[in-house]
Formats: sequence, structure tokens, C-alpha cells
Amino acid sequence: MNNGQMYLHKDLRKLAVLRASDKNSAFRPAFVYNLKTGRRTAVYIRPENLVKNYRPISN
Repeated sequence: MNNGQMYLHKDLRKLAVLRASDKNSAFRPAFVYNLKTGRRTAVYIRPENLVKNYRPISN
């Protein structure tokens, strides 16, 4: 898991973008975007709640 990578949350309604971390812990700092409302929240998230790497479709 690298900084800036996007992951889909396991509830499938949120997208997590990992942020830089200066410490090694069970939680990773991330921005979580609610896909329904578009709201961004800065949180600490457990990696096991992230389903898969997400890449937007580009033409």
C-alpha cells in the first residue's frame, strides 16, 4: 500500500486515498470519499477494510 493509491472500501460506497504516514501502526491515514455525496473526510483506516485497488477508467 503506497501513498496516493486508491482503494474501494468494503461497504462499496466509499473510496479511500492513502496519505503519507510517519509511523507504523495498524491504522493508515487516508482521505475517504463518500461516492454518494462526494464528501471528503480525513480518517485513520484499517487496511483490512479496503477491498481492492481502484483505478479510474481513462480513455
